[in-house]
Amino acid sequence: MFKNSILAISASFILAACGGSGGSNDGVTTATGQLKDSNTAGITYVSGDQSGTTDTDGSFTYEVGKTVTFSVGGITVGTSSGKSTVTPIDFVPGSSSGSLEVQNIVRFLLMLDDDGDPSNGINISPSILAVAENWSQVDFSAADFATGLTSIISDAASADQGIHALPDADEAQAHLEATLLCSYSGAYKGTYSGGDNGNFGFLINASNGNVAGVAYSIADDEYIGLSGTTPISYDQDVAFVSGDSTTGATFSGQFTSVNGVTGSWQNPFFSVNGSFSGSRIGGAADAVHRFTGNYIGDDFGLFSFDINSTNNVTGIAYSIAGDELLTVSGTISGTTLTATASDGTVIAGTLNTATGGLTGTWDDSAESLSGTFSGNGCQLN
Repeated sequence: MFKNSILAISASFILAACGGSGGSNDGVTTATGQLKDSNTAGITYVSGDQSGTTDTDGSFTYEVGKTVTFSVGGITVGTSSGKSTVTPIDFVPGSSSGSLEVQNIVRFLLMLDDDGDPSNGINISPSILAVAENWSQVDFSAADFATGLTSIISDAASADQGIHALPDADEAQAHLEATLLCSYSGAYKGTYSGGDNGNFGFLINASNGNVAGVAYSIADDEYIGLSGTTPISYDQDVAFVSGDSTTGATFSGQFTSVNGVTGSWQNPFFSVNGSFSGSRIGGAADAVHRFTGNYIGDDFGLFSFDINSTNNVTGIAYSIAGDELLTVSGTISGTTLTATASDGTVIAGTLNTATGGLTGTWDDSAESLSGTFSGNGCQLN
């Protein structure tokens, strides 16, 4: 691994990435996004001259700078600005996971899932899309939403012989929050500037949304451990606060997407402040699970592990002080993680996709450096 100053700090580390640029034709730029209330497949969309049905991973094509509208037959589910990840929260201005209209949209989509198991994604079958052409718009803001869906639920069950039950609002909210939490969870790196400047590494905890990590001052060659103060919010801001109780330093930020973070920092102990920005490390497009953790010992930084459907691991090791990245590759057998960084560092541990736990050791025998790591993860769907 990387050789840096040995830590005198004991930092507690507690973000599926999708989306990308597309092409340009006749002056129109397109990009790929993903609809998530779990990955939502089989819903129709329109964005400018782009139209189609979302794929198995919820992907869609949108025109950059244009809105995208999602529908199920005669029912418009919602409209959002085109971006890398769209959720039901984006359909209702100023909303959150606790908003009635958002919850009803989630309930509707969960009800349409062809196997009733959103843990493997939401899939709207072609037979339901066919019968949905006869459906009329529903009022997602209605307090008696279930009453207005009686005939639609019956149609859906008859169309594909599935069990289409409407979940209650609490179940819908919990499901959406779990989806959002996993989407933003992971590892991020970036820089901060202003009254001081340096690098930072954040981990967003996949179980509770806390943001924690380390900021490293280049000028002072010092580290500040950051612990989660306010977890990410389940609204359009996706805001958080992370800080150090010793100095009162805080990083207050928000996510510009599932891949980017920005915000402001302050350290009242030294009367300095400024801004910061960063981006996700790792984030393989074919990842089924994503796990991240902090490593400590003779160096310290972040690990990001992406696990695909065949249990192959790709990832990143990031040294915060050195602002350096190594690629990581390996495999998962049961709960046993075996991986190697591009400098030969051996990474071994336990990665449990059922419980979300991650622990292990790292060893760079060539440089006589070693240490431990810990973290968590979740299933991306």
